[in-house]
Amino acid sequence: MDSNIYEIVGLIRDMAFIVCLPLICIFLILTIVKINRLLESLTRNFQNVENITDNIAGKFSGSMGLFGGLIKLFTWAGGFSRKNHRKGDD
Repeated sequence: MDSNIYEIVGLIRDMAFIVCLPLICIFLILTIVKINRLLESLTRNFQNVENITDNIAGKFSGSMGLFGGLIKLFTWAGGFSRKNHRKGDD
């Protein structure tokens, strides 16, 4: 009688293992696919942000227009010069 109970418990354990193992594998595969989609989306967003910052930097790096002219005017009027603020110059 005792061996019969052990065989039934073992059979139930084996069936649960057979059912749960594929479900766990499917869950892991779906999770990995979702993480990959999220990473691809983040990569696209970072590339868009990089393009935007490059465009903004490009606008200000060339002839800075009015903004650059105002900065030059204030530095000239205030007497600020890069030559005067170098380290090691006394």
